[in-house]
Amino acid sequence: MAIVGLGLLLFALLIGNMQNFLQSLGRRRLEMSLRRRDVEQWMNRRRLPEELKRKVREAERYSWAATRGVNEEMMMENLPEDLQSEIRRHLFKFVTKVRVFALMEEMDKSVLDSICERLRQNTYIKGSRILHRGASIDKMVFIVRGRLQSVGEDNIKAPLSEGKVCGEELLMWCLEHSSEYKGTFPPTGEALPQGRFKLRGDTE
Repeated sequence: MAIVGLGLLLFALLIGNMQNFLQSLGRRRLEMSLRRRDVEQWMNRRRLPEELKRKVREAERYSWAATRGVNEEMMMENLPEDLQSEIRRHLFKFVTKVRVFALMEEMDKSVLDSICERLRQNTYIKGSRILHRGASIDKMVFIVRGRLQSVGEDNIKAPLSEGKVCGEELLMWCLEHSSEYKGTFPPTGEALPQGRFKLRGDTE
């Protein structure tokens, strides 16, 4: 009798877990469906051309696949600041592999936290122009998943995969001018380093 009772209890727990999973899955699908409907209505209201609509749909699909509709920033904003820092250090631990940082024996935690606090996850579709040749470099790009393509001044194309970093010139520039601007951004983009390549998405 005890064995039968235990078996029924485990079966009931299994059924309960399956119901919770299916409810969660159904809720996510509903959220995705509502999001797609809102995007379609917005594009129609703005009378976007079909090619632009296609790109928006593709970007939305990639973004949803990457985040499952969860806004990480909103989830973390109510957490204690020290816990937010720990989470960001875990999510963005690849930062310490950047060539400039790798030369440092030990990076100060406050510096790492300051960098991680400013990192934002973006999803790009194939053909997206991320950095432009000749334009001011105002960001660094860490490739977490997928591939990018760098095109130099001589039009030679170089594939970049996971773990690579683009825009390290900006970091070097900041280190060289740290005493001049004392941690603040320059008033105009003219003083920023200029890109010698262009970077675009290269992922199906």
